[in-house]
Amino acid sequence: MPIIKILEKLRDDDEKLRDDERITQPVVIIRPFKALIYHEPKIRDWYKKLVEKYNHKSTKEDSDGEASDSEEVDESVSEFGDEEGSIDSSLTDDSDVNSEAALQQVQCLIDFMDTELDVKLKYLKSPNCKRVTFSDIWLLFKPGDFVIGQNERQAYQVIIVTSTGHRATSPYRNYLDETKKVEETAIRILCVHVDFDGKALGPVAKVFTIKRFEGERTAISLEIYPFSFARDPNLQQKLIKRGKIFLEVAAIKHMHYAGLTLETRDEVDSQVVIDFEEAFTKHKSWKPRVDQTISMRNDYEIESCREECCIDDCIHDDAYVEKERNDEFRDSLFPPAWTLSKMPSVAIFPRPLKECQTEENKISDAELLIMSYRVFGFLLRSRRWAKLDLTYLKPIDIQTIEDGEKTNKKNSEDEKSKIPFDQLVIPDEHKRMVLSLIAQHFRDKESASLDNDQADIVRGKGKGLILLLHGAPGVGKTTTAECVAQLFRKPLFQITCGDLGTTAKEVEGTLERNFELANRWGCILLLDEADVFLAKRTTLDFVRNGLVAVFLRVLEYYAGILFLTTNRVGDFDEAFTSRIHISLEYKPLDEDQTRKVFRVNLDRIEERFKRKERKLKMDDNIPIYVTDYWRGHPKARWNGRQIRNACQTALALAEFEAQGGQHDAIIDPDAVISLDVKHFKLVAKAYLNFIEYLKSIYKIYADEKAAEDLIRA
Repeated sequence: MPIIKILEKLRDDDEKLRDDERITQPVVIIRPFKALIYHEPKIRDWYKKLVEKYNHKSTKEDSDGEASDSEEVDESVSEFGDEEGSIDSSLTDDSDVNSEAALQQVQCLIDFMDTELDVKLKYLKSPNCKRVTFSDIWLLFKPGDFVIGQNERQAYQVIIVTSTGHRATSPYRNYLDETKKVEETAIRILCVHVDFDGKALGPVAKVFTIKRFEGERTAISLEIYPFSFARDPNLQQKLIKRGKIFLEVAAIKHMHYAGLTLETRDEVDSQVVIDFEEAFTKHKSWKPRVDQTISMRNDYEIESCREECCIDDCIHDDAYVEKERNDEFRDSLFPPAWTLSKMPSVAIFPRPLKECQTEENKISDAELLIMSYRVFGFLLRSRRWAKLDLTYLKPIDIQTIEDGEKTNKKNSEDEKSKIPFDQLVIPDEHKRMVLSLIAQHFRDKESASLDNDQADIVRGKGKGLILLLHGAPGVGKTTTAECVAQLFRKPLFQITCGDLGTTAKEVEGTLERNFELANRWGCILLLDEADVFLAKRTTLDFVRNGLVAVFLRVLEYYAGILFLTTNRVGDFDEAFTSRIHISLEYKPLDEDQTRKVFRVNLDRIEERFKRKERKLKMDDNIPIYVTDYWRGHPKARWNGRQIRNACQTALALAEFEAQGGQHDAIIDPDAVISLDVKHFKLVAKAYLNFIEYLKSIYKIYADEKAAEDLIRA
């Protein structure tokens, strides 16, 4: 039969579609017609040459010309075949395959392909396709396709698709031997996404198994599905953009995260440092397996169906199709041999991160599309590692010193006031001192790295900058460190005594580890309420002496910036005096500073309401009341933290009134919030009652008690 011989010739090997025993039988090709789809370009090419030989056109070409234009059928179909396969000589090799009978049979086959296969392929790729059958799965996925997971969070590229042929099983055979149950097995799809293991960027393989199902099911119910079924039509562009962020943060990066962590589902709103290598040092199980080679073992035995449905037929074994198209795609991912400097795609071969950032080996959009959605970061606020979703990762939205200088030159005190450091209500000389020291430290550090200069005669000592901020609670010590970190675009690594341990050995190890991380990330380190390590040593407390001694030694060799804050400077060990570069006293807020802190907090409330497009009416007499309160209560004046709390409490009272005084009422966004002096008076009354209660216990006010205990003046 000419058509069978033609199909045999289209194969590169010498395999026949029928064995000698069934040479007279017709060949049965079972859905999804893998061989026909794979060889379609060659079949159409063969048909064209037969038409040319007999110098006439097919009926189909006479009517609409569609068969002569194979590109219009479906561009994706041609991807299955090898267009370079030559059949010119084949037409003269065998009189049977180049006969007019061969032309007629190929014409019938092409008619079938046009009316059945191509229509099916077009439908599967159309927006009208919502449901698929199991026989459609092989048509739905092919090597090179991009697919998306069910939650549409991680994209993959298909590398290998494997399946077995039709095999039915009689109940009798299963009953005889349960251990060798033969059934038509699932389709397995090996996909890759690109991840980073701390050293290299490369493929991480995952096998998806689609078990046989009866009837139809929705495409989006599959574990993976093509992008044509995605709910968001712009999803691919969004994932490419996300991939660029992944590539940017794969190296150490300071970012802000606002969202849920992936593993523990904790709500986080904090600055983070993305550092894959350090995360894997702490959590070895988190490290992804970046594969050097991508392959999938086929455990399925290739065996023909031996049941009644097929026992008398000559079933075409099309298992070779999958192997050939899988191999063809993998070979296409490697650059030609003569382009020695061009590296293979990271979807198939891992490469060092720096190499991927060069112009010659720039990552393509196809590779960006399948970048991992997950990164590993250190949460600076809670001081722990977490798996983070790239979707909720944003750049730090702050202004640098240079930005501030440009703004000042342009015009504006108003713009300048948006810089957190400029909103800080502390003496101007403190601001100048802190800024000059830190700016000079960064300049010295950069020049020292080039010139190998040493600040101390002992190598490694004296490279750090240590600032002690001491004073009453709530006067801006911690906020100074926070604002400085924002101004210099540096992460603020805040630790407390409770994070370091209780024994000298624990403290030494934890301090060295934290100092190492702070140096690695270029952090500004803040040891808040460092009273334990700054306390005087005594002959009776051996444990405390050990803690102080360890802290002194580690401090000596710290090369970064360290802020120490305390409100118990009177209990200070004299050995720290020579190790601290500058000590700044923060006195209680005076009248002018109190007004400024109130103004900053009230302005922030107004900005928040304006941003939400809500109505707020603020009493103009509030500043007058603030001044009267400060003058009238010298022993119960508010510090910065208490002012912030007072503003928030007064706002809550005003909001409650505007919403009708109902605790379960739905918030009316159109309600006018009137923030009045009376609300601040209620807050002040509660605070004054508390202060008087404490005085009744201690018989003395808090600041007087601090002076009496020699903690501070």
